[in-house]
Amino acid sequence: MFDPRIYRAALVPAVVALVILMFSFEPVPNPLPPPVATPTFDGVEAARTARSIVELAPERTPGSAGDRAVADLVEERFAAIEGGQVSTQTFDSSFEGEDVRLENVILTLPGSSDRAILVVAARDSPRGPGATDSAAATAALLGLADDLGRSRRERTLILASTDGIDGAEGAAELVEALPRPGDVEEALAISEPGVARPRPPFVIGSGSGPDSPSAELMATAREIASARFEQRDPAPGPWVGLARLAFPAGLGEQVALRESGIEAVAISAAGERRVGSAEEAPEAISSTTLAAAGGTLLELVLTLDHADRPADAGPDDYIRIGDNLVPGWTLSLLALALLAAPLLAAGDTWLRAHRADWRARRTVFWAGERILVPLAALLVVYLLALAGLLDRPGFPYDPALHGPGIAGPVAFALLAAAIAVTALLIRPMRTPVDAEPQTLAAAAGLLTGLSVLGIWLVNPYLALLLAPTAHVWLLAARASGPPRPPTLAIASLLSLLPALLGFAIFAAELDLGLAAPWHVLLMIADGQIGILESLLWCGVIGGLIAVVSAAGAEAGTVLRAGPQASIRGAGSHAGPGALGSTPPAERRHR
Repeated sequence: MFDPRIYRAALVPAVVALVILMFSFEPVPNPLPPPVATPTFDGVEAARTARSIVELAPERTPGSAGDRAVADLVEERFAAIEGGQVSTQTFDSSFEGEDVRLENVILTLPGSSDRAILVVAARDSPRGPGATDSAAATAALLGLADDLGRSRRERTLILASTDGIDGAEGAAELVEALPRPGDVEEALAISEPGVARPRPPFVIGSGSGPDSPSAELMATAREIASARFEQRDPAPGPWVGLARLAFPAGLGEQVALRESGIEAVAISAAGERRVGSAEEAPEAISSTTLAAAGGTLLELVLTLDHADRPADAGPDDYIRIGDNLVPGWTLSLLALALLAAPLLAAGDTWLRAHRADWRARRTVFWAGERILVPLAALLVVYLLALAGLLDRPGFPYDPALHGPGIAGPVAFALLAAAIAVTALLIRPMRTPVDAEPQTLAAAAGLLTGLSVLGIWLVNPYLALLLAPTAHVWLLAARASGPPRPPTLAIASLLSLLPALLGFAIFAAELDLGLAAPWHVLLMIADGQIGILESLLWCGVIGGLIAVVSAAGAEAGTVLRAGPQASIRGAGSHAGPGALGSTPPAERRHR
């Protein structure tokens, strides 16, 4: 059995980490003060421009003639702004298997400072007319350029009409082409500003890594958006915030900008997920919504422009609880402390068994063999991607353009077959006949705990959700003996519940629905979920399989402390006298 004294002592750091977390709350930064006056954004004119864009180019797939025609229109409008500097950037890409030439159109409005604010809007539409999406975003960008061109500026303003909306290629290419990307202190992306029925969240700060957007920038943008849209834009609660840190994936051009190291948020009138085709028709364009979205952008740009410092107050990473922020480093510390107790107890139990009998080292290889079950599925995912049977869209991509279709059921059937064949070959519930259940459980605990520790190095917030999995092995090493394997299997599934709940929240935030597992496969195939993280997940799952298997081992078979007893006595033979001399006869008869 494991030593409960070591386990209890190792839990003390977790209590200390929890106390530190409770005393580390920080107030949410106050929004930046608004400018003295803000021009009125003309939503009616912007709606008229959006409709004219759809009429000029109803089909604006990336690199198409319609896409180039709208690029020429944007360049012409930018060139008419006095004092502006217009440039273009071309780059090669692909769309639906065809090579295409894409173009960004950039307007620079010099200010009295090199500090810069970047505003981007996608111009193309890979599906449908995109009237309320990219057409309205382009119209809002043009209206914003007209208003800002006539305003007094402290900072340099860069406005860009980008190409390659699926995957935000234009935004990523734009950052690489900027002469001094480090001068850009904040960036804003315009998303779906023309929908008929606006709905929160209006400010989107998701990225591609386990980091949070600037708390001060988010507070400023939310206050302005709530006033302009006349709807409250609530901040996400602690569970949503933790889920988005643990599963760091988002949609929109702000993701590409944040990945490039620029503090960026998106202003959207319809949340994070792009609207369906029914809401993209030209007749659905709303001048009222465009006025609210454009007014939000205009006031936010002017607020940032007049601030004497970047909007970066608050912790780097955080979750929000009420009106307070919990710094991310305290969550990371808590996750590490929760892993210490089961890892130390597992190491102590396994080393004691190894000192008693060197054959205990084989239990490590036995536990590691269980990794082959999930690893077989992972290899199938990579093989399907190499064979071209799985899409490998550049992240961030539009989920609507990469649905499962017929490939989804086929892919999951192949994954199930790979798992079944591997299970038949290695028989994961088989245990060595000469190993005690507690030794097997300790080896499984080491595998699970070290895998979660590896995940902590990649993403400490995901490791916090997976921390319960590192404690499951203790049930199989208790003094009264392990529970039945079905009971331990249920306990293993329950230990995954926080991570599964976090993933469900993430999928709901992006409105992925039942297609969420399919998009996990695509992110693995594309490399958004890296090979190292995928292998560590295999270690966690393999360790839990080993824990369940350890519960079925026979106790007290061969492994014993000390040397084995022998039938041979002091001499080298078995026979009379081999058991030692007999007592004298007189002593026997007393």
